[in-house]
Amino acid sequence: MENSYIVNRRIKHQKLRRKARRGEIFVRRVFKCVRFCFILFIFYATFRLGATRHWFLPNDLYEKQPVDRIEILGNSIVSDEKIIEQMKKIHLDKKQIFKINPKPLENQIEELVPIKRAYIRRFWLPTRFVVMVEELLPVITIAPSEDVPPVIAFASTGELITREYLPLPDSVNVVKILTYGNKGDDYDTWDVERIQYLHKLGAMLEEYSGEKVQYIDLRNPHNAFAQLESVKIKLGELDHAVFGRIKPIRDILPQIGNVSGKIQYVDLSWKDSKYLKME
Repeated sequence: MENSYIVNRRIKHQKLRRKARRGEIFVRRVFKCVRFCFILFIFYATFRLGATRHWFLPNDLYEKQPVDRIEILGNSIVSDEKIIEQMKKIHLDKKQIFKINPKPLENQIEELVPIKRAYIRRFWLPTRFVVMVEELLPVITIAPSEDVPPVIAFASTGELITREYLPLPDSVNVVKILTYGNKGDDYDTWDVERIQYLHKLGAMLEEYSGEKVQYIDLRNPHNAFAQLESVKIKLGELDHAVFGRIKPIRDILPQIGNVSGKIQYVDLSWKDSKYLKME
């Protein structure tokens, strides 16, 4: 009888274990099913999110004026319109913005001469391009006379900036050079050293005088002049010695107000002789 009790107890225990195991199996299956459904939901949500229209640029990206999905930063010489016109030359496939390769657009923008580098960032909500550009630094402009607007400009690295990008904004500090561009002094053939020399000359004149240089006149290359805000200066032959000859202007300018009569120019073309030319 005792053995029968033990047997019944073991049978009952085995039934309980089988029942518990079936419960564990059921819970595991439910968990796997829930996990599978959750993974399917993640894939579906990702697909729907990726396919939403908010990831796509509008079909009328360039037609709406002003173009509100393109923000341009860092440009002062090249207008927004010119940059956008360059971007129009690249066909944009109808795909999510994160799949659009910005490199062809950047290369197209960099074909504009004043643009040194271009970098495009892509943003969502709203979908848009942010175009960041680095422009060349203009240092001198060229004009045939003081009353004529500049016809070209030169960057510090020697690149020629054509008339379509002129006039330059007031924030760009350049030296205006007057020259006819005659044979023998054709500015199209000026090298970087020549450009940097003229830029340095204008900067030193402003530093020594404390005044803005209106222009440097090279129409007679052997007898150059510089026009300051208050007086004209005769520079004579332009060579590296001119930087030493113009230093006394800081002492001469304060005394000009005491001179009676109209001054034609201050002659600094000689190393050891400085004088005022009266009209």
